[in-house]
Amino acid sequence: SLETFLKLCLLSGDRKVFRLETVLDATPEEIHHILWKVEEMHQWNPSIKNIKVLKQAGPETMVTHEVSAETAGNLIGQRDFLSVRHFSRQESCIYLGGAATHLETFPPQKGFVRAEDGPTCIIIEPLADDTGRSHFTWLLNMDVKGWLPKSIVNQALPRAQVDFTRCLRRRLAEGPTQRHTNHHPPTVSRAGQTPHTHSLTHTHWS
Repeated sequence: SLETFLKLCLLSGDRKVFRLETVLDATPEEIHHILWKVEEMHQWNPSIKNIKVLKQAGPETMVTHEVSAETAGNLIGQRDFLSVRHFSRQESCIYLGGAATHLETFPPQKGFVRAEDGPTCIIIEPLADDTGRSHFTWLLNMDVKGWLPKSIVNQALPRAQVDFTRCLRRRLAEGPTQRHTNHHPPTVSRAGQTPHTHSLTHTHWS
């Protein structure tokens, strides 16, 4: 399989976008089907404690509340997210986007630091002349809030992307109807590689 490429892009000021690119052994539809079932995501991604859909605005848009898990190696710590998620199709590509939102009826929860996505985006496109595989691009932009050194955040977010993608590969390998149990978090060298997204894995695209 192709390597996973990570790239750091700088926006205006100190804002950063982390870009992950890889190839997954599944069609765009299969990947989208798993990623859009957000309330099941904790079953295959140990960095997520739970995700709940608060509002559904048609089949393509929803508002979700996500709580990251307290896992070993999580440099950022437990966070919660209130996000609006949307997907669209353009020809053979599927786009999943997310951004932080605010609801008066759902203020920040006691005991959590509320982080903010975004905007963030996942692009899934079929590989040319290679049926059944997809090119997966993830642009992650997140404000984790709290008093954390930028060096810690810049290490943790790309690591979160890699861990999330590793969990997604494992889930895809199980097939569409496999029942899941929580997997143990992968062992990650603190100085080496790079968790989730969200855990953060965000999902969160959360």
